[in-house]
Amino acid sequence: MSVRPSSPFRLHAIALVAMGVLAACSKGPAAPAAPLVAASDAAASDALAPVAAQAPGQDPAPVQPPAPVAVANSSRAMAPTVVSPPSDSNQPSYVNESAAPDAPVYADDSAYADDEQQQVVSVYVDPPLEQPAPVAVDWAPPPMLVEEIAPQPDPDAIWTGGYWGWQGRWVWCAGRWSRPPRPHYRWHEPYYEHRADKVVYVPAYWAAPEHHFVAPAIGIVVVAAVIAAGVHAGHHADGPQGVFVPPPPGSRPGIIVPAPIGTPPSVVVGAPPVVNVGMRVNGNVENNSHNVTNNVTNITNVRNVTIVAPPTATANGRGYQQAVTADPRRPPAVAPGSRPTAPPPRTTTPVATWQPGHAAPALPAAQPVRGMPAHGERRPGAPGGNEPAAQPGRQQAEPQSAQQAQRAQQQAEQQKAQQAQKAQQEQAQRAQQQADQQKGQQEQAQRAQQKAEQQKAQQAQAQKAQQEQAQRAQQQAEQQKRQQDQAQRARQQAEQQKGQQAQAQKAQQDQAQRAQQQAEQQKAQQAQARKAQQDQAQRAQQQAEQQKAQQAQAQKAQQDQAQRAQQQAEQQKAQQAQARKAQQDQAQRAQQQAEQQKAQQELARKAQQEQAQRVQQPQEQQHAQQAQPAKADEARAAPARAPADKAKADTEGKERRPPERTPDDNDRK
Repeated sequence: MSVRPSSPFRLHAIALVAMGVLAACSKGPAAPAAPLVAASDAAASDALAPVAAQAPGQDPAPVQPPAPVAVANSSRAMAPTVVSPPSDSNQPSYVNESAAPDAPVYADDSAYADDEQQQVVSVYVDPPLEQPAPVAVDWAPPPMLVEEIAPQPDPDAIWTGGYWGWQGRWVWCAGRWSRPPRPHYRWHEPYYEHRADKVVYVPAYWAAPEHHFVAPAIGIVVVAAVIAAGVHAGHHADGPQGVFVPPPPGSRPGIIVPAPIGTPPSVVVGAPPVVNVGMRVNGNVENNSHNVTNNVTNITNVRNVTIVAPPTATANGRGYQQAVTADPRRPPAVAPGSRPTAPPPRTTTPVATWQPGHAAPALPAAQPVRGMPAHGERRPGAPGGNEPAAQPGRQQAEPQSAQQAQRAQQQAEQQKAQQAQKAQQEQAQRAQQQADQQKGQQEQAQRAQQKAEQQKAQQAQAQKAQQEQAQRAQQQAEQQKRQQDQAQRARQQAEQQKGQQAQAQKAQQDQAQRAQQQAEQQKAQQAQARKAQQDQAQRAQQQAEQQKAQQAQAQKAQQDQAQRAQQQAEQQKAQQAQARKAQQDQAQRAQQQAEQQKAQQELARKAQQEQAQRVQQPQEQQHAQQAQPAKADEARAAPARAPADKAKADTEGKERRPPERTPDDNDRK
């Protein structure tokens, strides 16, 4: 019975499966999840690694203890750690740096409640060119501050800054006019979100036109913020869960103001200070663009907002509603000094935005806030004691009697006792919650251990089954290999015969091609000989035509030369005629001039003679009377002198004429 050879692809697939089974059997139990490496500045968004989803009914994996990382001034903060999402999907997951025994310790004392209100670190920040990774901060940012805003230098300038940023502590990121670092880049405002008992913060940044802000989703890993040495804890966020901005300047620290995503924090600087929760920012949108974070719909492309606050939230006890433009090119202007005003940075050198995995940067010294009262002083407009602002609707009147003063004192003591009791209750609740959390963690660890043992037993059974399956697969693979070797030898023999036949056919084809090539070569040689004869006849004809053309050119050159000689002779003859004519004209002009001179001389002599005659007429009359006899004699002698006078006049005329020109050789030619 002939055996049909199997396909080589099937053999390779089975071999790969067997190798995978052997490799899986050689491994031990599955290793726990490794800590998440902190992202660098170039790829900060990598820190937002999603947590692997668990199957329904499975217990969450145990949390691995995070390794501490060095922080400036000998403080220690925890490296980001992979944390499984809690069983309640509405609760976030984040790395809590306070859970480890070597976490940084900071004071939560009321004496430090206004540290970030009295002394502020003011710096310029160099924002990144991509969305940074979010961080989890234990306390809320302080209330906003007023800034001095210079006029906009050009229409493309954008007001960047004027918000609270995390640099090992909340620092004031001073505002300034900036141009986009690249064409068509957009400015994204900082992101604050109240999530559980933390504040999730994303720094402001420049983004490419095609980039859209992505809010940190519920269930992802959020890295805990590094706390610099000597920094005291502030107030926890007081307000609803979701996206927010810090409260207006002069407000009670810790209060947050819910606002849409993308709202500039500076929109609230003109609002009145708040002492209770209730103020919120309602946004108006240009397009239908929303984000859902913590079951709250947030608007991302905010351009105009409306700030609303009830009377119970504001320090002056009056309701507030005002529409504000949320445009980074037109920041709201508030007179500095009238409200708590931010000090200018000590240096113009910007500070890089802090990213997870880096130590807290070196910051300049803190500066006092202008317009902020010192410790122990009441802020203007803040409620206190029995003032009307603390009790809206109460008439403004001082106690007029000792009984009223006693009642006021009793009320104050009751309020103080109630506050103390409330603080004790809150402290007890926190302790109970911590105990419940620890108990839940222990139960979770026990369930995880039981599950690990079950998994270990299942892995042993699976390993044994995999080994047996691998042996059977190996035997089948060897049998298929022998069959393939036989088929391969048969194929080789067939290929050899086929190759010999192909060689013989190729030799015949080569011989026929050589004969055809020889015939084509002879034909080409004959064609070349005929072409050479034709070329020779053409060259002879071309030479004859060239000689004929040369003779014609020589005849034409002789004719041209004779014409040029004739033209030269005619030109010389014309020039000579012109010269003769010019000489004649010159002689005529000279003769005319001589005749004119002679006529002038004759006129002059005639005039002299006439004058002499007029002078001598009396005398001549006398002489005439005396010489009448002599005149008669002269008249008789005049006919005899006439020929002599004529000869003399002819002689004088010949002397004045130009000599006659003798014809020369040129004239004869």
